[in-house]
Amino acid sequence: VMDVVQLAVSPQLSGMFSVISRTAAGWTSPHDPCYHPDGRPRHCLSEFINAAYGVAVNASHSTQGPDSDGNVTTLTDLHNPHNLTCWMAPRGPDAGDWVLTVPLGRRFEITYISLQFCHQGEPSDPISISVLKSMDSGRTWRPMQRYSSDCPGNFGQPSQTVAQTRHQETEPLCSDPRPLQRQRGGMVLAFSTLDGRPSSPDFDYSPTLQDWVTATDVRVVFHHVSRNAAPPPAPLRPPLALSDLQVGGRCKCNGHASRCRRDDSGRAVCVCEHNTAGPDCDVCEDFYFDRPWHRATPTNPNPCIACECNGHSNKCRFSMEVFQQSGRRSGGVCQKCRHHTAGRHCQYCQNGYTRDQTKPLSHRKACQPCQCHPLGAVGRWCNQTSGQCLCREGVTGLRCNRCAPGYKQGKSPLRPCIREFTHLSDLLKAECVSYCQPSQVKVRMNLETYCLKDYVLKLQVRGMERSGPWWQFSVSVQTVYRAGSSSHVRRGPQSLWVPDRDLGCGCPALHVGRTFLLIGAEEGERGWGPEESRLVADRSTLALQWREHWSPKLRGFRGQDKRGRCPPRNPLTDRRSPDTDLQSRGRDFCFHARHMAAQPRGITAAAASVSDLNTAC
Repeated sequence: VMDVVQLAVSPQLSGMFSVISRTAAGWTSPHDPCYHPDGRPRHCLSEFINAAYGVAVNASHSTQGPDSDGNVTTLTDLHNPHNLTCWMAPRGPDAGDWVLTVPLGRRFEITYISLQFCHQGEPSDPISISVLKSMDSGRTWRPMQRYSSDCPGNFGQPSQTVAQTRHQETEPLCSDPRPLQRQRGGMVLAFSTLDGRPSSPDFDYSPTLQDWVTATDVRVVFHHVSRNAAPPPAPLRPPLALSDLQVGGRCKCNGHASRCRRDDSGRAVCVCEHNTAGPDCDVCEDFYFDRPWHRATPTNPNPCIACECNGHSNKCRFSMEVFQQSGRRSGGVCQKCRHHTAGRHCQYCQNGYTRDQTKPLSHRKACQPCQCHPLGAVGRWCNQTSGQCLCREGVTGLRCNRCAPGYKQGKSPLRPCIREFTHLSDLLKAECVSYCQPSQVKVRMNLETYCLKDYVLKLQVRGMERSGPWWQFSVSVQTVYRAGSSSHVRRGPQSLWVPDRDLGCGCPALHVGRTFLLIGAEEGERGWGPEESRLVADRSTLALQWREHWSPKLRGFRGQDKRGRCPPRNPLTDRRSPDTDLQSRGRDFCFHARHMAAQPRGITAAAASVSDLNTAC
């Protein structure tokens, strides 16, 4: 950095930088500096220029506002040491501060700021100078450096040229600049923005220092220093005289541009590469949002990556949540997918369309409309991969355009295919609805109803096998809430017998592995089973899938039964109809049971749902 500063402040190079800043720099390399010869992106820098060249300097006699000359161009014109153009502060008795403000017009990463005085010798007056910068076009200011022959007295800080810690490297230092550098045409004061900063070797990886050298405006304040001796009369006092002011730096392009040019409005903008955009190449170009924007470094150019939309969209957004879930590899989410596609990458087909496997995913006709039959299919939805439509009962085919085996064409548009009854078993299944109890059974259980039942059991179904016209279920009785006087039901393993037709119609509907509340009467149609000593469940028996909140109420009924609260049963008067039981009143609670009526036996025996049970009270 110091080599750059030493070169920059020389009169010969100051003129050279001025020429460079006036003309568009043309690269002699056959390759773009932002890319390797094989096309891979790489870190690049914009031209190093004198950012103050040709800029009108505002010279004021107070930091509160312009008070003198607001359009000084002699400090930033083409510097010629053989024909100096000096700006001199007007003479006068007022001993205030002189403020020089240079608006750079855009953000620059500044390397040095140099001032050349018109006089050849060291100044005899005490020196007190502040160098400040603004990052918001002059709205706020931040000091970068202070020069004084008495730093503690003038600025209240010690004299030092190197920041002691990394925490102090973005704080202004104060030092005595004398002796000044002698150049042809006058003495030079040069300030290097990174000199004495511990992190300067890692500048490309230090956001703190990158922010430290960024400026849109530069201000130099010449403070008046009072001395104990009386100052000489105004005509004898040497005025402030400067011949050149330079601000060396680069357009802030964040490593994504090698050139900086003027746009149509005259504002300097970076010619961004690596799919970046913005005046400082500080955002990603539209559609290149697959990864978050980062500044380019010598080891990683960090180009912006295009979203993967398979050619079906030209608009996307970045999602940090998606980026994190992908392992920080991809965060682009496509928007407004075309050609009937959908999904984060436009990789799926919309509802009502299916994938044409004969065409690549990027083809505009990769998704074709579902060819579902208007009567045989339910809606126009189909499987996006296979194209299989959702068929109505008894309808089959990819497009739901023909009747399934065992069905024939019907006359109703709601049931285009109806079952063909070719066997007696089909007729019996059709009669299951009338054979079983009503499909919706509401049982209001109170003490009176409880006492009318011969058994109320909580049991778990372990297995099942066929035995002639019966099905034998292996059950484990977990709780006996009520059992008739002639009943042999005990806790533990038992056999439950169900008639074949009843089970085939789903009344009761039992499922292996589940727990049920079984409510029945021994005076049923079939008594106690094949051997008159076994437990039978038929169409009059309720098999309700167990709910744990029934347990306290059933235990209460059992306790009242043991205390003799149940009246003695009269076989002639206790044979109530189911409707009578359902209308019992008192302190009760309700069951709702939906029988699986008219189902094929295979489904009922192997996997049919038992009862859809809910609490009503």
